[in-house]
Amino acid sequence: MLIDLKDKCRKRTVTRDDGEIIRILLEENWSKTDRFFVDFNNVEVASVSFIDEAFGKLAFKYSSEELRSKLELRNILDYDKRLLNDILSSRYRQKSKEQNGLSNHN
Repeated sequence: MLIDLKDKCRKRTVTRDDGEIIRILLEENWSKTDRFFVDFNNVEVASVSFIDEAFGKLAFKYSSEELRSKLELRNILDYDKRLLNDILSSRYRQKSKEQNGLSNHN
């Protein structure tokens, strides 16, 4: 399944509400497709809120292996790719702490 950020977000890639559009689309179609192709179209997102809402929250539902096998990000700028990796790492650390009773999720 192809998800074109320009088409789905119409240049709104800043807020959590913007990111929620992508996350809901992914979650609603997760079991219906083998792979998602998310095309960033070289649009600079550079928003922690958007990327965390769209992709970071998926770390609470899916393992890193599941995300890697299911999501293919195309035309993503290096800065956004680093930001996404940092967010996912942080979310997986948070998930691990919560599973060990070391933190509360807000």
